[in-house]
Amino acid sequence: MNAGATLIGWIICVLALSGSPYAAEGEKPPAADIPAPAGRTEASAGQIEIAGDFMLWDENVPLPSPESLTYPDQAVDVMVHRMDEEFRFLHDNAVVWHKDILFAAWYNCPRAEIAESSCIRSRRSLDAGRTWSNVEVIAADYNAQGVFYVPVTFLSYSGQLLAFVSNMAGHDLVTRCEAFSLNESDNQWASRGYIAGPFLPNCPPLLMDDGNFIMAGRMAARRATTPETPAVAISSGKDSTGRWDVVPMMAGISRPYTAFPESTVWLDGPDVTAIVRGGLVFTSSNFGRTWRGPFQHNVPAEDSKPFALQLSTGQRCLLWNYPKSPGSTRHLLTIAVSRPGEHTLSAMWKIRDGYLEQLQAGPEWSYPCAAEHQGSLYIIYTSEKKHSVMTIVPLNAIGVKTR
Repeated sequence: MNAGATLIGWIICVLALSGSPYAAEGEKPPAADIPAPAGRTEASAGQIEIAGDFMLWDENVPLPSPESLTYPDQAVDVMVHRMDEEFRFLHDNAVVWHKDILFAAWYNCPRAEIAESSCIRSRRSLDAGRTWSNVEVIAADYNAQGVFYVPVTFLSYSGQLLAFVSNMAGHDLVTRCEAFSLNESDNQWASRGYIAGPFLPNCPPLLMDDGNFIMAGRMAARRATTPETPAVAISSGKDSTGRWDVVPMMAGISRPYTAFPESTVWLDGPDVTAIVRGGLVFTSSNFGRTWRGPFQHNVPAEDSKPFALQLSTGQRCLLWNYPKSPGSTRHLLTIAVSRPGEHTLSAMWKIRDGYLEQLQAGPEWSYPCAAEHQGSLYIIYTSEKKHSVMTIVPLNAIGVKTR
């Protein structure tokens, strides 16, 4: 990447600040560097060994064909943000409810993925996703230091809204994970410092029964290298802007199953189940401190990021790309749930399937994230790495009776 391209990309991100009523101003405060996790065992591609099978889908329920899937009743589709001339690349959305305001965010690049520059941009909705505010900027390379901000995830806790963003030195070359907080008195975002070394967050932090947060993602063995090991970051109690411990799920890297081991977790007391891109599963029985696996699950999945969450109904929920047909890539985005209180998925619907005339977007849909609020599930995802789209699904539309 040449210096001229870096400067141009930086100017574009900074100019975006001036048009935002919520934009942060000035330089972000300095924060201490944190080295990569010590004691890593590196392995070359092909060394991964599957520990066994994992029943993710209930074997007593026939797995539906892509053609038989239907949309959830009363689902509503919304365009959150459409690509513009300033930023022609958009990907990896996050969503959160905070004090009855719906926040959405993503990373933007001027023309191509993690090229020239990359900043985190966001919009808010005061009416449950029907309309959206002007764009605001959460993180950008204000000083033209060659920092790429990719991606973002949110945490709303104890009256505070935080955004966790990995820093990169180039395409997928992760260096650190940084925390940002929203000052609600002036609607500005500011850095709270670095919480970990080369860790890339994939999902919002979840509060465990031991009093610590756990955040699923992936990590690199060294700074400014590719994060090819699935991992979690664990906080020190409820200090979410202090240092987090990064724990790899395995020794070595996830190839040949995937070069991008994006992870997501379910919690059940001390038991943690991690679903990892590439059809992999890891399990922990001590709040994510040590892991078993990888296992291989029994649900067809494209090589794309999954997202898991636990619904207030007691159901486990998974969003991912279900293979549709040869030659189609990420055309079918699906949601599956378990019965209340059970661990295996047993019912499935489609969220998106091919081109959507209503929004003039598609046929590619990927990288879902979701947040539950007042009886509905707010699912946000990328279309064609250009647009941010949301589907709002009533929880009663994906309900499954207990046995």
